Amino acid sequence: MVLFVQFRKTLRAYSHWWSRWRCLPVASFIAAAEHYQTGEFEKAVELYERGLASHPRSPAVVNALLDLSHCFFRLKRFDDAERVLRQAKSLAPTLREAYVRLARLQLWLGYATEAVWTMRVCLQKLTPDPELATLFITAVVESGGVGASVAEAQELLASLPHDDGGFARLNVARARLGLFGPEAQKSRDELSKIASFDGAPFEAVVAFAEILLREGKLAYAKHHLHRALVVAPEHPAVLRLLAVLYLKDGPFAAPDYSVQLAQRACQMTGWCGVREMLVLAQSHIATSDNVAALLVATKAKEIAARLIGAYPEVERLEELLQNSSAESQA
Repeated sequence: MVLFVQFRKTLRAYSHWWSRWRCLPVASFIAAAEHYQTGEFEKAVELYERGLASHPRSPAVVNALLDLSHCFFRLKRFDDAERVLRQAKSLAPTLREAYVRLARLQLWLGYATEAVWTMRVCLQKLTPDPELATLFITAVVESGGVGASVAEAQELLASLPHDDGGFARLNVARARLGLFGPEAQKSRDELSKIASFDGAPFEAVVAFAEILLREGKLAYAKHHLHRALVVAPEHPAVLRLLAVLYLKDGPFAAPDYSVQLAQRACQMTGWCGVREMLVLAQSHIATSDNVAALLVATKAKEIAARLIGAYPEVERLEELLQNSSAESQA
């Protein structure tokens, strides 16, 4: 009976393959997809790679690469995820999904300037829509609005139809972009309004919490960060901002807890997130563990040197380490 059920399952899979691809099935891809769907990502990776090696010209290769990138992401093998997404993009230069996934991966790791370039190329090849515009604007904002990118994002926003179909994340991106303009206070109030609703977009809650942190409104920031944590307990930006919160002087100061949160944030980026590592280094300094701080800061500096974006936090951290070292020797 078990063999019969498996036979029917395999037959359906092969039939579905034929109806979609109109070519002979690649057994490795079909088996990989089954493991992918059940969350067995290690097994799926092995089978996808086997299929890619044996059938590099299959019409299903690009789809296999997209699935493989997700497996790598779930396994926190982010360099591999980026590699196969770039391969998919190279094989299918107008494939929207490859750009979207690559930009989202780069934003997850905090590589916002890289995401700006990814979406810039995407928008040169594809017609802008609310999701693509949102990704580009978000990347521009999170990269600090460097150079002419803000004007570029404003032009893109103006080119979209006024009826955005209620795409909530675009409204969040619009409000965040407005923080760089002459009506920054109005945009801040709009972001506050969006973030305060029940079921508000995750991006709005995190962005507004970060503003509150900068303004020193720690209790409100904590409230919104815990809201975000419920939605995405493993998101590195949320963990990083909470670590920053517990580093600040005041009623919530807890450097040891900050270390734990920052370490978790680093783990969620596969120890590739520069900002997460810098916060961890600052947390180590706050707990007088300068050796650990130096090790983490050195790794952050090495990664930052390979990226497009500027990370002035690295220089500030080096100064902090030097001052801390001098104080301990005095």
